[in-house]
Parts: sequence; C-alpha cells; structure tokens
Amino acid sequence: MLGMLSFIIVFGVLVTVHEFGHLYFAKRAGIMCPEFAIGMGPKLFSYKKDETLYTIRLLPVGGYVMMAGSGMEQNPVTAGMTVSIKKNEQNEVTHIILDDQHQFRQIEQLEAVDSDFEDQLFIKGIDQYTNEEVTYPIADEAYFVREGDLIQIAPRDRQFKNKKPWPKFLTLFAGPLFNFLLALVLFIGYFYATGTPTDKAVIGDILQDSPADKAGLVTKDRVVSIDGNSISKWEDMTSYFNSNDIKTHHIIIERDGRELKKEIKPVKATLQDGSKQVKRAVIGVNPLFTHDNLLDPLIYGVKTTFKTGLMIFSLVGALFTSIFTGTFSFDMLNGPVGIYKNTEKIASLGILPLVYFTASLSVNLGIMNLLPIPALDGGRILFVLYEAIFRRPVNKKAEIAIISLGAVFLFFVMIMVTWNDIQRYFF
Repeated sequence: MLGMLSFIIVFGVLVTVHEFGHLYFAKRAGIMCPEFAIGMGPKLFSYKKDETLYTIRLLPVGGYVMMAGSGMEQNPVTAGMTVSIKKNEQNEVTHIILDDQHQFRQIEQLEAVDSDFEDQLFIKGIDQYTNEEVTYPIADEAYFVREGDLIQIAPRDRQFKNKKPWPKFLTLFAGPLFNFLLALVLFIGYFYATGTPTDKAVIGDILQDSPADKAGLVTKDRVVSIDGNSISKWEDMTSYFNSNDIKTHHIIIERDGRELKKEIKPVKATLQDGSKQVKRAVIGVNPLFTHDNLLDPLIYGVKTTFKTGLMIFSLVGALFTSIFTGTFSFDMLNGPVGIYKNTEKIASLGILPLVYFTASLSVNLGIMNLLPIPALDGGRILFVLYEAIFRRPVNKKAEIAIISLGAVFLFFVMIMVTWNDIQRYFF
C-alpha cells in the first residue's frame, strides 16, 4: 500500500508540474486550452474552470494539455450527421448542439455535409425544414454543446498553430523547464533537511560490514593521515585510495580530541560515473552532512540538479549509441512498472530518500521530453524551429503524419518496456 500511494503521489506531482508548465505559458500566449489531463484513458474526475476542463484519468502513463490548433482535436461533426444549431443576429452559428440534453430555443437542424472548425470556421449542411443546402460561418464566440457541457470553438487567433514561433517554443519548452525547476526546489529542500556534505575528511554514514566498519571507524572521526600522508579534505582521502593498490593502509584519525591508529583495507566496487561504470577502491563511508552555512543547500541544490542532468544526458547518449553498436537491451529502460517498483523500494527508506528520488525523476522526465522524437516536446520544438528559420510552418499533413508515427513508436516502446519490467520484477 505504501509503495502504491508513493507512486501515485510521485507520478501525480511530476506530471502535474510538467503539464502545468505547458498550460501556464499557453494561457499567457492566449492559446485556448479545452482540457488539462493527468493520466490517460477513461475519465475518473473532472472539474471545469473558465474554458478549461481539468480531468484525472485512469491510466498513470502521462498526461496532456489539449491546445486549440495543436492537432489533438477531432472534428465531432461528420458528414451525414444531424446536428442542431443556434445562430445570432448576424446569421453566425453560436452553438452546435450534439445531443438532446439542452434547453435552447429557436434552433435549426442540419444534416451535415462539410465543416471546418479550425481554419475556415464554417458548417455546411442540408436544412431539415427547407431541404436546402446552406453554409453558415462560426461566430467568434461559439460552442459545441455535448452532455450539457459547453466546449468553446477556438477563434483563429487563439489557436496554437497561428501563434508566432517564440510563444510556441515557450509553450512547448515550459513542460521540461518546470520539471527542472521542480527538481531544483526538491533538491534544495532535501539539503536543507539533511544538511550538505562537508569538504573536510570527516566520516559521516558508515555502511554495515564495510572496511571502515570492520576497522572500527565511527561517525565524526576525522582522518588526519593515511600511510604518513597528511589528509585535510574529503577528496584527498578518496583520491589516495583510488590511486593505490588494494592493500592494508595505516591511518590516523582524530576522535574526541585524541589521535587513534587504525588499519583499513579498501575493496573494489563498481560505481556509475555518468554513462560509464568504473571500478574504484572504497572503504564504505559517506562524508558528514552539516548545517553550517544557510546558503550551502541553495548552492548544493543547483549543483546537484546540474550534475544529475549531465549524468542522465550522458546515459541517454549511451542508450542511443547502444542501438547502433548492437548492445541495446530493454533492461536499460524503465517503464511505469519499473518506476513503481523503484518508488516502492525508495519509499520504504523514508520521506527524504523519496524526495531525492522524485527530484532525480523530474530531471529525467524533463530531459526525456526534450529528445527530438515526434510526439514528444523536443520533436515538436523542431517543427517550431523549422518555422522560425524558413518563415513558414511545416506542411500540416506531413507534420500530423510524422507526429503520428512518433506516437506509434513511443507506444510500441512503452509496451515492450512494460512487458520487460513485468518479466523482470514478477517472474
């Protein structure tokens, strides 16, 4: 139960922040956003404020902001369909009624022949009373009426595709940007809670049954020297062990004002260094975390966000390289199932490790969404850059086809990763 609750919270926070970034900048640009959704699939909860319907959906596999003119909308009126319309004094359609749950008066019925609710903004049909073919323009403020809800039809100037490249870019980039900002806030909060690692050679946490534990080191021991070499900084100690063979070292530590002699023999451990795994000599200790400086958590939060981003970026680069070198494996990826299992494991360690994990996931989500893959933010940003450089948008049909192919590709990858996760964790 703890793992499931933690996963729902972590997923909800990451996706909500990401999609809110898109929503915030879209609204600032004057783009109409009919829906803001967390999750996919059937609707579990909905709330409408102004022109936007806020929904929570069943499947925890993402979310979206539906923007007018972004290619996500579907025309609800098809040829041969009978609809009711209400017009204003200028003979413009103000309401297209798609059901019988309404109380409108003075309406007309049409058998739809053709319609366009994005570019030309019209509806053509056979008037059911006169049996004549008529064409009506759509008013600047017009709505679809379905199940008692009013869904506004976006005027041309409020559609994503009709905005200039700069607001388009900001709207698309805002999702990943907000993920980076969330990670920064979480990392800063984490370090304010735990303190920041000191650069002095003072022992913090000690791993059980590690060389340091067996040698009798305890938290707050200060390493004075190793094999007669003076040690003043944490890096001095780690560098010394890494640059020497695995052997027994004689160290002097200071504890409660007294100097003690100890013997310690490091072990080789495989550590992740960016996209590479390296073997290093370790003794099983972490630096001491302190609250000495009020600004240190801010500085360390920025550094950790940047460092995490570089590490994930290098791992993504290694992932794509592996595709061409033939070393790719779906074990290199984690889907919702894998993220759930990792969240469950981290949540059992406490709230602070979960905060750190969430911050790392947020950086990962931001970077992955910036990949130049159609259907992701990065792929759509490429279309915007093309428009900015060549002063014309990409052909609409070509753009829709490319994005659709990207969506199919991502769906296939998600299925394969999820199946691989299920086999890895449950069989």
